Amino acid sequence: MMLFTTITKTKMMEQYNDRPIEDIRWTKYKIVVPTEQDKNDLEEAFYHLHDTDCDTNNVPVNQLIHEYSPMLNEGITNNIIVDEELYKELSQNKDESN
Repeated sequence: MMLFTTITKTKMMEQYNDRPIEDIRWTKYKIVVPTEQDKNDLEEAFYHLHDTDCDTNNVPVNQLIHEYSPMLNEGITNNIIVDEELYKELSQNKDESN
């Protein structure tokens, strides 16, 4: 039998609420992947999510969903970093902490 849990919106997640863009508290993050192919795969996944009925009024959700932008707009960067050595180091540190 499969159980489903309903997740409610957290009141702590930053909302746009029609505020000026300079007043928004952006979420700080980086995504580290080992290869360009992994980066491309994530960008395509975020592009797919962008076209779903996802509540993008939540700032972190909106930021993540727009990580596909370099895929369509040359010269734009995102928070997906391709660095095989850093990825291995982070993966190793995670494995050691378990």
